[in-house]
Amino acid sequence: MVYEPNSRAYGQTLPIVVPVGPGHDPRAAVESSLRSSRGDGAHPSTLHIVILNGSREPAVEPGLLVRELTSLTPDLAVAVIPADVGYVRAVRAGLGIASRLGCHADLVGFLDADALLCDLGHWSVLAKALSLNPMLDAVSGLVIHEHCEVWETPSSQRFIEAVARVVGVVEKPYIQGGAGGTLARRQVFEQAVDQALAMGTLIGPTLSATSLAAGREIRATSRLLCRHTPRRTLNEWVVSVTAYEKSWRALVREYGSDIERPWQQFLHVAEECVRTDHELARDLAHCQELRRQVVAAVEHGERLPE
Repeated sequence: MVYEPNSRAYGQTLPIVVPVGPGHDPRAAVESSLRSSRGDGAHPSTLHIVILNGSREPAVEPGLLVRELTSLTPDLAVAVIPADVGYVRAVRAGLGIASRLGCHADLVGFLDADALLCDLGHWSVLAKALSLNPMLDAVSGLVIHEHCEVWETPSSQRFIEAVARVVGVVEKPYIQGGAGGTLARRQVFEQAVDQALAMGTLIGPTLSATSLAAGREIRATSRLLCRHTPRRTLNEWVVSVTAYEKSWRALVREYGSDIERPWQQFLHVAEECVRTDHELARDLAHCQELRRQVVAAVEHGERLPE
C-alpha cells in the first residue's frame, strides 16, 4: 500500500475500485467521481481505492497522486502492483482492500481510470435504482461521445439523442464496465470478477452475462451521462471490440444464446427510432456490419486486416 486512510468506520461507505493500467492517469476520473457524489444531500459517502498496475511507470507518480487526491478527500486508498497482473486481478486486489477496510458489504463501485462522470448525484442515483429494483444486479451511466468516428455510432451523442426522442430515457441492456461508473451488488460483482478470472474474460461482459443467465437485470442508463476516451482509429476499435467479442463468445458458449436477446431487442428498437434519419441509419448499419465482421473473425479464429 502506498496510502490508506486513517482508521475510521467504513461500514456505510461505498467502495469505488479504480484500476489503473500502465501509462494511465486516474486523477480526472476520481475528481469527477468526487464532484458527482456531492450532487445532493442523500449521496453515499465514498472511498476511492486506486490500484496502479503494471511494470511500466504510471502516468502520474504515486506520491503526487496521493497528495493531490487527499487534498480533495481523506477517503482514499492507493496501492501499487509492480508486475502487470492485468485489469481483472487489479480489480480483485481492490475488492480485497475494500474488505480489509470494512467497507459497505452490499454495494461496490467500479470506475475506469479514463472515465469522466458528468452528472451530479451519480452514485446516489445508481444506489436508489438498485434499492428500488431487487432484480437489478448492476447499473451504470451511459457513455456518450460528442464527436466520434462511424464505428462508435451506438455511443454517439446524435444516436442516443435520436433514440431518446422516441423512447425517452435510453437504457442499454448491458453494463458499460468501469467506463460508465458502475454500481453493483457486491456479492454479484465479486462472483463476476472471479468468473472473469477463471474464464479469461472481461469484467463488463462477464457481469452482464452472468446476471442475464440468472434471469436478472443489468443496464446502462442515459439518466447519467459519462465520457470516455473514444477509439480514434479503426484499428483501435477493432482491437477493443475483438477483445470484447472474444469474451462475449466464450460467455455465450457457457450460458447459451438467450443472453444475447436483450441487446438484439434494443438494437431492433434503435434501428426503428433512427430509420427516418437516413445518414444516421446508414452509419448505424455500417457500424453493425463492421461488428459482424469482427464476430465472424472471432468465431473462426481469423485475424482481421488492419
